[in-house]
This record gives sequence, structure tokens and C-alpha cells, in this order.
Amino acid sequence: MKRIARIAGAVMGALCFMVSGLLTPVSAAEKVVNIAYQTTYSPWIAAMVNGAFERATGYRIHWKKFDSGAAVMSAMASGSVDIGVLGSSPLAAAASRGMDIQLFWILEDIANAEALMVRNAANIASPQDLKGKTIAVPVASTSHYQLMYMLDKWGLTQQVKLVNMTPAQAAAAWERGDVDGAFIWGPALGRIRPTGKPLITAGQICELGRCTFEGMAVTKPFGAENPDFMAKFIEVLNSTNRDFAAHPEAWAVGSSNLAAVIKGLGGKPEDAAEEMALYKYPALADQVSCQWLGCGAKGGAAKTLTSTAEFLLQQKKIDAVKSDYSSAVAVRYPEATLGLTRK
Repeated sequence: MKRIARIAGAVMGALCFMVSGLLTPVSAAEKVVNIAYQTTYSPWIAAMVNGAFERATGYRIHWKKFDSGAAVMSAMASGSVDIGVLGSSPLAAAASRGMDIQLFWILEDIANAEALMVRNAANIASPQDLKGKTIAVPVASTSHYQLMYMLDKWGLTQQVKLVNMTPAQAAAAWERGDVDGAFIWGPALGRIRPTGKPLITAGQICELGRCTFEGMAVTKPFGAENPDFMAKFIEVLNSTNRDFAAHPEAWAVGSSNLAAVIKGLGGKPEDAAEEMALYKYPALADQVSCQWLGCGAKGGAAKTLTSTAEFLLQQKKIDAVKSDYSSAVAVRYPEATLGLTRK
């Protein structure tokens, strides 16, 4: 019996060794990425919710929700996030401070999806009516960047009280009557729209010379070590944008796509559909062009980062402006995706 027990034990030990040998490589081969997102209605959110990125890349993705670009920037600096959604303002701040991150995709040309809204009860009909008023804005955001530009043009820089609030906080303050206006975006913008009106939009300010965007940035080490993931990840982003442009009816109220966006961010379908229509979503060919990520320091993204950094320096949010922000832009990743689509 003892001999049989010894044999059985040996067999079981061998089996355990074989099973562990089979399982270990699978576990070791699993790839994980941490991605931070914000509360901006956008087609790519549907792909996040339905698992399209995981299926395309084979990676396990931990999605982390943040309320501001500043918070995303801090998470990326700490190493807890590999890829993050950042507006052009926090991205310019990060690049100016020497953070090891790079912009690789323009999620949205903000166009008219951000706006300086004024409460109907505040009786603001023109910029000059802002004198003595209180405006909520997330400090160091794309909205803050554009708001300060316009206040300077209107000669009101010292005559308006600004309070630093997240979009959600601004909407709550608006509803309490604590603020007269707010320059915000996302579900919070839809929340205040019924009781206010836009005094000026981000798109109109862009036409005056100060454009903004929301993009995705990657830490340099993660991007360098995972080029295949980057190419496939961008392919999903691009295909989602193309579907949104080519089949708008598939993203209308009542559609499964819009339901997925609402599942990811909350809010009302009507507000989400309206806001998504206000953004512009650059196609892959536009992404790699001089308009956005291409052409080094002469490209649109790099030039926007430069002008934004100059604003942040004036606001004493950074200590210096770099002479060239092209190192904060990684066009090679969408170019690799473009190569895949041409095969």
C-alpha cells in the first residue's frame, strides 16, 4: 500500500508540475494596461463599454474614470495610468514640466462642445454685461485657456470673478444660483443648458485664434514597449469615428451605440446626442497630417501646445515654456495604424 501511495504521490506531483507549467506561461503572457477617461460624450466611449478595445488588442484594460485633466495628469505622473484622456491645456502643462508622456491621438476637435454659458436670470446679453459677475471654470483646463483669452480681448480680465470648479461642481453652483455663468463641457453642460444660453463657444474662439482639443496621451515607456497594442488601439478609435461619421442614424437617440455611451458616462441620451454632434472627430489621415500630429513643431497640435503653455505661464501654472513641443507628440503610432489599414 505504501508503495502504491508513493507511486500515486509521484504521479500526482508530476501532473501538478505539468499543469503549473501549462498555466504559468498563460498568466505571464497576460498584458494589462490602465487607461484614464473623462466625462466627455464621444463615440469611442461606446467601444470602451462594449469591449472592442480588449477584443482588438488582446489586453486586459482597467478603465479609470476621472473628473479633470489635472487629475489624469497626476495619475500618469505617479505611474498608475499608462494612457490618459487630456485636454490640450493639462497636456501642455505636463509637457512643460517634463513629464514623460506623448499625445498620440486627437479624440475631439472641441469645436462647439465647450461654451461660456450664462444664466438667463443673470441678464447677460453681451460681454460687457459680465462686469462684476461670477463665472465657474475648471482652472488650467481648455475652457480656462479660452476664457482668459476672451476676457483679455474684451478688456474684462480684472472685472470678472472666476471660481475654480469641476463641470459637475459648476452645474450644482449654477442650480443654486451661486454663479452667473460657467465655461464647461460634458453632461454638466447639458444639465445647465435649459436655464441658460451660450455667450460664446469654443469653436467661435478657435476662429479668433485660440483652438483647443481633447486627446489621448501615453507614457513613453508603455508606448515604446507596446507598439502593436498602440496600433490596434488606434485602429478601434478610428473605426468608431468613421462609423459615427458614415452612419449617424446608428448613433441617434434609441440606438445601441448611444445607449452604450450613456452606460459609460450617464446622463440623458438627448444631451449626449446633441453634444457629440458639436465635436469634430479627425480621421486617421487628418491625424497624421500637419493639421494635427504631423510636421513636428509646425504641426497644429505642437503649435497649440506652445500657445497654451504661454497662457499657463502667464497664469503662473508653470515655470517656463519650452521652445519646441514636438517631442510631446507621437505621430508614429497613428502612422503605424495607417500602414495597417493600407495592407
